[in-house]
Amino acid sequence: MLAKLLNFPLRALPSWWKRWHTIGLIVFLSIMIHAWAVWQLPLDADEPVYMRSGREYAQLIRQGDWSGIINFDQNKEHPPLIKLIYSIPFLLRGENVNPDFEFYFNRSISAFFGVLQVFILALFDPLAAFLLTFHSYTIKYTSQVYLEAFPLFASLLSVLLLRRFFASQIEDGNKLPLWVSAAAMGAAIAGKYTYGMMLVPAGFLVLQFRRKVVWREIALWGGIAVVTFFVLNPYLWNEPFRRIVEVVTFHRQYTQGMDVVRAGYPWWQPVIWVATALPWHPRVFFFLTLDEFIFWAGVVGLYFYGKKEPWLSGWFLVQFLILLIYPTKWPQYSLIVIPALCMSGSGFLRTAYTWIMEKEQYWDYLEEMLPKPPKVFWWLVIGFSGLIVIGKVTYEYDQALLRRGWQHLMSETAPLPSNTIYDLHLRSNGDMMIATAQGAALWHVSEGSPWGEDSRVYNRQNSGIGDDRVRVVYEDQQGNLWFGSENGLSCLCEGKWEQIAKESTVDEMKVRSLVEDADGNLWVGTLSGLYQWDGSQLISYSRDLVELPDPYIFTLTFQSMYGENYLWLGTQKGVSRLDLNTRMLVNWDFSMRDLGWGGVSRLIVDSQNQVWMATIGGGIGRWDGEEWTFYRLGSSSLPTSVVNTIIEQPGHGLWLGHGFPTEPGGLISRFDGNDQWTVYRDNNSGFNGGEPLAFAFDPMGRLWIGTALSGVQIYDPALAKR
Repeated sequence: MLAKLLNFPLRALPSWWKRWHTIGLIVFLSIMIHAWAVWQLPLDADEPVYMRSGREYAQLIRQGDWSGIINFDQNKEHPPLIKLIYSIPFLLRGENVNPDFEFYFNRSISAFFGVLQVFILALFDPLAAFLLTFHSYTIKYTSQVYLEAFPLFASLLSVLLLRRFFASQIEDGNKLPLWVSAAAMGAAIAGKYTYGMMLVPAGFLVLQFRRKVVWREIALWGGIAVVTFFVLNPYLWNEPFRRIVEVVTFHRQYTQGMDVVRAGYPWWQPVIWVATALPWHPRVFFFLTLDEFIFWAGVVGLYFYGKKEPWLSGWFLVQFLILLIYPTKWPQYSLIVIPALCMSGSGFLRTAYTWIMEKEQYWDYLEEMLPKPPKVFWWLVIGFSGLIVIGKVTYEYDQALLRRGWQHLMSETAPLPSNTIYDLHLRSNGDMMIATAQGAALWHVSEGSPWGEDSRVYNRQNSGIGDDRVRVVYEDQQGNLWFGSENGLSCLCEGKWEQIAKESTVDEMKVRSLVEDADGNLWVGTLSGLYQWDGSQLISYSRDLVELPDPYIFTLTFQSMYGENYLWLGTQKGVSRLDLNTRMLVNWDFSMRDLGWGGVSRLIVDSQNQVWMATIGGGIGRWDGEEWTFYRLGSSSLPTSVVNTIIEQPGHGLWLGHGFPTEPGGLISRFDGNDQWTVYRDNNSGFNGGEPLAFAFDPMGRLWIGTALSGVQIYDPALAKR
């Protein structure tokens, strides 16, 4: 009727269009969206954990070690069913499975159950399934190697079959929906314990249809669910009562653990998760998502449509209250109430449309008020909209191809204390040290996961770091880990924390750079001068031994040349070179070259023993042993004069991290050392446009980029060329 009022050319669906066509279209949309999310979503925090468990389960299965499977206690807070499913790629390909195959195969398993959830809901309510198809949090967590997809599908299947059973004529003796519902509920809880909350809507269904309930059948339903739960949960086959107590104790203690405390979510955080769209991954979710619409339509629908289906109101209200009370507030927990909101919102939309059309038939308001444009107008709108959609999808696909080889890691989805990254340092064992504005991270880098299987975060609460604002990290030749912060220097030496210096003992001990010389002395560049740690005491060189032209030291590097050892210092005014044998100091004052407030930001010695200087405002310079050569705007193809960091990739030239002089953000460039420049921006590559502050290369040859506000990016040139 509305199409007629608007003079829309397509007044109704064609006669051959059936309900299953609508269901098929919705499922097709869900498949495409999940496939896109599987391909484009960056690695998330818990994915390596579950893939590792899958790998170890596969090894036990191959060995026929059933006792090992039953007693496998990693991640014992979650049942093993989903992790056993994630063992499939290792069972198919063996221990030498390609990390990319493992990653995308397991994500595809999750996406398969995510699409099944949409399909099951579409059989019951196509409009609700359409809403669920475009719910961003559901898309994300059913497209990653998480535990959510299967229990979401199984629990929804259970309550919908139970609803169908009660609403149908049960006198026909068909009890199959009831028994499948029971098994599905047991399987859902065996997938993740928190889905035991889905017993809430099941209970409300029993109350709503209590006049039709045969309590013996409900008892049998519960028995089947319990048996299914135990059959699919081998961890509970041995000493079930003790292990159930262990699981409950773990979850109670976890609510007070460091992960929850560090997240710092308020009690009302579930409102944010449910009422707003996913704030992360804008390049992935470039299309319209309906999270906000689902929330408001669903909440309003609880009043109107809830009168017809009160079990939906009970489902949402009780579970949402539990989410508000429970101290752990992870976003994936909120997914359990989303199908209820989708069904409630769908019912509200249908009810509202029916009410409006009934009023229109009586009053004819819309016929008088709505415009009636010519049909050609609608054809133009349809054609123009189609071109926009095709163009946008094509553009995003092209951008996705450009992003091959790039990973974007942020604190919201990775074990990263902060998105402000000041420094990166590769340890001799291949681990990556990361200095951030809220502590330091230590990641065990592997090909399949940037943070590996045992990442750590160091801050003032759990370590001897003097300040959470860690500006520089370093490993010395003995394997000791050093952390320079805004409040001194700390060391994790031989497994013990030592506070080497802090502002209370050394004036203005704001550390900016650390480097070790050939004799094992650690040099410390600070905003109050140069210090040396000789293993037993901290010596102030700039106060007692040499006179520096500028006390603000931003960067240090060590050079050994022709038997001479030099310490290079980058300051606000320029560069100084200290001969460590004679203590002679040579200074180059570049303050007239527009170095900017940051002066010399980084010094490195390349494989040709040349010294390179990056500056804030003056481009870069090269010392070849005799003179300085500068590369600046106007005299080279340098993209911007603000260069925050620089690193050499032997055989491939130099990588530069640039900021913009008058606006946030930045870019990176690669310079071959002669005249060839390659620039990576957010519109021609997978670089996210954050301002680069630090570089490092990992053992796989990947470039790590620490940014001012956008976390860590990793660029794999080999993967980008595929």
